[in-house]
Amino acid sequence: ALNPSPPYLISTFFTLFLSFSLPPLTPLLSPIVVDREDQMKKQEDEIASLKEQLYTCEAELEKVNTDAEGLRHSLRDRDNKMHELSAELRSCVAECDRLKNVAMQHQRSDERLKREADYHVHTLQNTIQTLNEEKSSLTTYKNTHAKLQDVLAKTKHSNLPPEKTRPPATQKGQLQQHIGTAEALRDNLLALQNTLMDEYDETVNAHIQKHGGDVDAMLKAQQDNFKKSITDVYNELLLLQRHMDMLTSRAHQMDLIESESQEPHRMITEHHHHGNPLVAQLQVLNKYAAMIWTSSDGGRSFYPLKESQLCNTCGEKVVLCPHMSYPDEMTVQLSGVCTHLKISTPVARVSSLSPKLSPQTNVTQTGGQLGHCGLSIQAMPMPNYDIIWHHYRSRFEMERNISRQLGFDKVMGMMHQFCAFVLSEDSTPIAAEDNSVPTFLDSLISWISKRYLLRKVAPLACYDFLLALSKYHSQNIELLVLVWVLCGDLDGAALRFLLIMADLVDAMTWSSPNNFDAWSAIIYPILQEDEADRLRMNYAAQSSNSQISKSVVMEFVTYMVMKGTDPRVAEMEGRLADHPHKEVGRMMETEFYELVDSTLPQAPYHQVQRLYLQSLAMVRGREGIECTTVPARNLAYILSFLKLQQEATSLQGKVEQLAKTTVSLGSGATPPTPLFTMATARSMLTRR
Repeated sequence: ALNPSPPYLISTFFTLFLSFSLPPLTPLLSPIVVDREDQMKKQEDEIASLKEQLYTCEAELEKVNTDAEGLRHSLRDRDNKMHELSAELRSCVAECDRLKNVAMQHQRSDERLKREADYHVHTLQNTIQTLNEEKSSLTTYKNTHAKLQDVLAKTKHSNLPPEKTRPPATQKGQLQQHIGTAEALRDNLLALQNTLMDEYDETVNAHIQKHGGDVDAMLKAQQDNFKKSITDVYNELLLLQRHMDMLTSRAHQMDLIESESQEPHRMITEHHHHGNPLVAQLQVLNKYAAMIWTSSDGGRSFYPLKESQLCNTCGEKVVLCPHMSYPDEMTVQLSGVCTHLKISTPVARVSSLSPKLSPQTNVTQTGGQLGHCGLSIQAMPMPNYDIIWHHYRSRFEMERNISRQLGFDKVMGMMHQFCAFVLSEDSTPIAAEDNSVPTFLDSLISWISKRYLLRKVAPLACYDFLLALSKYHSQNIELLVLVWVLCGDLDGAALRFLLIMADLVDAMTWSSPNNFDAWSAIIYPILQEDEADRLRMNYAAQSSNSQISKSVVMEFVTYMVMKGTDPRVAEMEGRLADHPHKEVGRMMETEFYELVDSTLPQAPYHQVQRLYLQSLAMVRGREGIECTTVPARNLAYILSFLKLQQEATSLQGKVEQLAKTTVSLGSGATPPTPLFTMATARSMLTRR
């Protein structure tokens, strides 16, 4: 805009040229020149305006550059400050993480201390309770002792002659007193041992219900405490038994000496001592002995002097006695609070040490109802429980003097835990070099040994459980099945079979008698129409028209299994009869394995082997001979269990679908009754 354009210069130059060269043309070009001049003025004005704008822009640009430079300085300051804040933030985050870790450590430490404090509080509460019980017992003993002292004090001042108010004493009497005291102490220790076992049972059962079979730190501490307490009591019992054996041997020796010296002096003894069999010379010397007693409570109780010594001939603690040698002088020191002195002469006591019979427990099995099916104990064959006791005595030689009284619920709980233990053994393969499998009784003893941790406790706990089992098996069909299995009247596979059947019964919703027909059609698909009608009639007859429930159906199934009339067991008996075998009604191991391979090829070999060898061991124990075959009835139970185990999943689904249909019909299902099933046992096994 500041410099004229070339076309404009050319036109101007041409106009000037024409004005000089051609004067006549000037009037013609003057308008053009004027116009051009006007345009030049306008452009000059524009140029001046643009210059002013340029100056203004340059000033603004300089101001903007100045502001930009200030902003750049401010940005650099803010960047530096941001870096400082970022570093400080990272430091704060690291400190926060450290504090979180410290807080978590403190929280874990607080939780651990809280658990330990709760455990110590529980232990102290138990200790306080035990001490209160001991205090109550000792208070009762103290009151009884005070009353006895009062009676003795009154007897002492009575008009009866001393020889009638005070029974005679001899060394045998002293031994009898010591033996009685030792037996009382032994009974107390046995009672304490039973209390420790009861408390341990409650602890283990509570832990299994809450945490399963996992051993945590608290249970481990309680187990260690139980082992220490039981070991201490056991050592005390051993020492006490040795002491009792020594006293008994000493009494026996005295009996022999008396029997040898009794004949020559019988007439003298009867004349002077009214039938006292002791030697007369010893009786005469007793009148020269003196027993000195001191009292510090006004004559209510007397205690012998510390200088008193036990004379075996006199049978008392005496200060002066002709049977012992003394120095020429003797000084007796009395306590400062002594109020009375009692000086007496030992008088021989005539008593006999009668042998104490070991306690025997006689459990009377009374008839009762087994459940809701109307099956009384008279309707079922009673097992020979002597087989179990014979096996127990063959394993353990010790006798149980004072047994624990286990309750029914505790026995049922222990039975369920034992069933879970048996299932855990089933999942363990048999070693190739070991062909022996423990019987059910051996498994029971093994389970009790593992439960109570100490080998010395196993005989006691096993005796208590077997004693309670003999008492309650007539009141519950589950316990009766276990007793049958332990006695060998029923194969162990039958118990496993019943656990799976309990799963199938528990999955059904029982609301009307028609449910049994639909359920049995699923469980026993092999039955023909007439056989199904016969099964229905048998159920109606056994249930006595009781209201249908899980318990009623399960007891009927148990009854069929125990009688061997279950359709699945009967089917397997038919297959066993059709399979070739050498001995009638029995099979060898190879013959049975061939039958299993042809009938149930998917059955686990180690499980089949364990079931057969366990059944063979039970048959040998029952028959008392080294047989190599197993009865067909036992093998039928094994085959029935293996087949039902393979079909359990599909049958369970069908029964559950039937139960949903029953509920959808609105038949008013009864509340479910808890059953001990295979699923329950496996859940205990899984938690274990």
